[in-house]
Amino acid sequence: MFSSKNITLRVLTFLVLAITILALLGIWDIIEWSYVQKYFWKSIQSLVVILISAVAIYLVQQMFQKDPNRS
Repeated sequence: MFSSKNITLRVLTFLVLAITILALLGIWDIIEWSYVQKYFWKSIQSLVVILISAVAIYLVQQMFQKDPNRS
């Protein structure tokens, strides 16, 4: 039903949407801009760490997964 690719896609999509909503609320002064600045960079750094770890896990899986077409 849910593969790791689908779960990763949904998590990353949620993170991007959350960061976008936070930025829009700051632009429209619904929340204070200093609050947006404080947590925006933390969100971006977290997203980068998640992406790098996802790539590392993918590469490790590809290295150890046998391809049935190769002999």
